[in-house]
Amino acid sequence: MAAFPARYWLRLGAVLAVVTAAQAQISLTGTSGIGPFTQAQVDAGRDAYNAACGACHGQNLKDGSHRTPLTGPGFIAAWGGRSTADYFRYVQTRMPHRAPGSLAPETYAAIIAYIYAANGAQPGTETMTADSAVRIDTIADGVVREAVLDGGAAPQ
Repeated sequence: MAAFPARYWLRLGAVLAVVTAAQAQISLTGTSGIGPFTQAQVDAGRDAYNAACGACHGQNLKDGSHRTPLTGPGFIAAWGGRSTADYFRYVQTRMPHRAPGSLAPETYAAIIAYIYAANGAQPGTETMTADSAVRIDTIADGVVREAVLDGGAAPQ
C-alpha cells in the first residue's frame, strides 16, 4: 500500500474540520429563535408545500423521491450558516424542479416559513419576503417539530 502524500492528509483534515464545525452548530436540545415570518405564512406554506413540493420532497419534508430532506440536522448543516435570503433565492430559482420561479413570491415565502417552522423556528410579527435576511441557524435548530408537520402551530 502506497503512502498518501501530505496534501492528502491536509485536505482530509480540512474536510473533517468543516464537518465537525457544522455538527457543533446543530442543537439537539430544541432551542430555536424567532424567525422573520408569521404563523399565517406557516399555515399557508404547509398547504402550498404539499401542493407544489410534497411529491418530490415528501409530504413530511423528507422521504420524497428526490431524497433531499428539508428538516433535521442535514438541513441545518447544509443551510444553517447561510441567510434566509440566500435560501429564498435558491428555492425560487430552482424549484419546482420543472418550473423554477413559477410560484408567486408570497407562495415561496410561505413555503420557506413552513420549512423553518418545521425545523424549530418560531413565528414572529414580521412578514417574510425575498429580502428578509437572518442567519438560518440563529432561528432554526433542525429539531423537527412534528406538530408543525401535522398542522399545528409552530413552537412558542
